[in-house]
Amino acid sequence: MAEKAGSKLKGNIWRLIILAVAGSLIYGLPYFRTYYYDAYLEAYNLTNTQMGSLGAMFGVFGMISYLFGGVVADFISTKKLLSISLILTGVAGFAHLFATNYSMLLVIYLVWGFTALFAFWPALLKGIRSLASPDEQGKAYGFMEAGRGVMNAVHLAIALAIITSITNAKGSASGLNGGIVFYSVVVIVLGVLVFLFFKDPEESEKSERFNFKQVLTVVKLPQVWILCLILCCTYVMNMSYAYFNPYATSALGVAMVGGTIVTIMADYIRPFASVGGGVLADRIGRSKIMAVCFGIMALGTFAIALFPTMSVPVFVVLCAIVYVGMYCNYGIVFSLMEDGGVPMEVSGTAIGLISTIGYLPEVVCPAAAGIILDTYSVTGYKYYFIAVAVVMLVGIVGVVIWNRSIKNMKSLGK
Repeated sequence: MAEKAGSKLKGNIWRLIILAVAGSLIYGLPYFRTYYYDAYLEAYNLTNTQMGSLGAMFGVFGMISYLFGGVVADFISTKKLLSISLILTGVAGFAHLFATNYSMLLVIYLVWGFTALFAFWPALLKGIRSLASPDEQGKAYGFMEAGRGVMNAVHLAIALAIITSITNAKGSASGLNGGIVFYSVVVIVLGVLVFLFFKDPEESEKSERFNFKQVLTVVKLPQVWILCLILCCTYVMNMSYAYFNPYATSALGVAMVGGTIVTIMADYIRPFASVGGGVLADRIGRSKIMAVCFGIMALGTFAIALFPTMSVPVFVVLCAIVYVGMYCNYGIVFSLMEDGGVPMEVSGTAIGLISTIGYLPEVVCPAAAGIILDTYSVTGYKYYFIAVAVVMLVGIVGVVIWNRSIKNMKSLGK
């Protein structure tokens, strides 16, 4: 069994690499504005509020459409969905070159919300699941998340070099356009590669059209709802660690460069934590690793919030500990579907529902943090971090409930 499992993942490793690269680069365009915030703001004559609205258009559209995208992923070819999503994202990138006003940009971000979130994300996770056998799921998702982390660093460096070179020669606006062209070309090429080399998952009950029964099947699975809770708790930390940077500069007196290093450090830890977490999850148990990592994040965040005084080295170590737990959990959370007995033929729908609820922190956390920080100023960071740490404890409770649910499922012979 182990040999067979290993051979399946090993035989699909290059497909896994293509999907990991695609899973990173497709988001280069929708988040381009955040990488070059001030230059983008100036180039398109936008206000900060309008910049926020572009992100809201992308994020909110994605949040309300994850479920529908998941359902679509169960009756339309995964390969076609991934390929078309990548190609259309690139096409919208080229359309961005001709955007002359805020309204046109809103339309483009709406399109990206459709291609990169509605159609792509559930199909990507379903595709990853199909590349590995049941006892390799943690490793498959962990490797995918690690690959995305490495590719983030690579494509950001390449894009920065392109933009800097063109900016020096022709100005800031041309430099930004050069970066957009780079991302547009690459994701279109990736779309072609996925279409040529990715194989659709083998499903025993493949449907060619929408079947409402598959939605009911997923809704009736208690494991899916527990996973919604676990992902939601995990993603709270993903949406909150960015506040370690301003806390370091405003509360600890760290220089701006030092605060930035605290945030960037997460990208360097991500590949090792994702792969390590995936390997350990398959060997020791996925839910066990998740419970331990929730505990690590809770302790680290409580310490950051409650230590009356703290040296910078201690703060950096605590942040690193939190990042390890964060990326271990985020890398393996969807691998729990295999333990929960979610059928492959409805896994797209399950991923859509889990993502719809599990990614709510993307909307809730920034709003909550903003209110707390505006109300309590620097002290608000401590209050917010305490709230985050409590959510990590709720995550442990979610894992306990998960284990009991799996135990009951096995006792009933399901």
